[in-house]
Amino acid sequence: MKFDLHIHSSCSDGRDDVRTILRVAAKRGLAGLAITDHDTLRGSKIAGKIIQEQKLDLILIPGAEVTTAEGHLLVLGAGELPPRGKSPEETTEMVHEQGGITIVPHPYHPFRHAIGRIPDCDAVEVYNSKHLFGIANARARRGARKRHLPMVAGSDSHFAATVGLGVTDIEAADAEEAVEAIRAGRTRIIGKRTPPRFFIGNTFQAIYLEVRKSVRKVR
Repeated sequence: MKFDLHIHSSCSDGRDDVRTILRVAAKRGLAGLAITDHDTLRGSKIAGKIIQEQKLDLILIPGAEVTTAEGHLLVLGAGELPPRGKSPEETTEMVHEQGGITIVPHPYHPFRHAIGRIPDCDAVEVYNSKHLFGIANARARRGARKRHLPMVAGSDSHFAATVGLGVTDIEAADAEEAVEAIRAGRTRIIGKRTPPRFFIGNTFQAIYLEVRKSVRKVR
């Protein structure tokens, strides 16, 4: 069963809304996904409501990408997010108290708020579809093997069109089983690289969000 565990919506810095993302996910045959907006569960909660209302055949794993003191950390399966700015280890401990897991995304990719190391966590994103040259992915895989940690993939999608490019194959009937399968390392990586044109779009999206933020501060 194919899961995309790393997707951003317009609730943070993604371009497309949750409804569009869910439509693309279903069309591409995904069994499940995690909306992992930055420091908010809003996108994930919206997705849950839409899936329930429309009776979509998708498993939603509650998720977010939390800003730690060292960089970003994916949080899956937690009902509440830890505060920003804690160490990766503290963040993981807080998530474990809720029965959730943490995954270190793009741990060695420059300019992506990477932690730069593999902390004590539950899994490592060893395939991020936005890594054009694959060097950072290969280093993440070596690090995960050295630490004997489970491996996952994610699209790190900021556009609905790229949802499903980084996929983790998991056998699970619901979100809880998916989280347990990741924790136990029962995963298989499937991935395609994001087309270069979307990197240009990502840059413009980031610039737009920064300008909008600055305008709001001035007001």
